[in-house]
Amino acid sequence: MNAAVINKKAKLQRVPEACADTNWSRNTLMKVATEANAIIRVGRTVRIDMPVLYKYIDAVYKAN
Repeated sequence: MNAAVINKKAKLQRVPEACADTNWSRNTLMKVATEANAIIRVGRTVRIDMPVLYKYIDAVYKAN
C-alpha cells in the first residue's frame, strides 16, 4: 500500500502535521486551536485550519 502524501502547505492539516508545523505538543495545539475556533471535525477526523490558527496566534500571543 502506498504511503499518504502530506502537503505541508495545506490550509487544513491533521493534528500530527500541525503539531510538527507549530512545534507544539498536542495538548497545547488543541487548546489554542479551540480558542481560535480553528478545529474542523468531519466524522472522526480532526483538521486544523492553519491560517485561522496563525492569525489568532499573531493577534493574541505575539509580544508587542
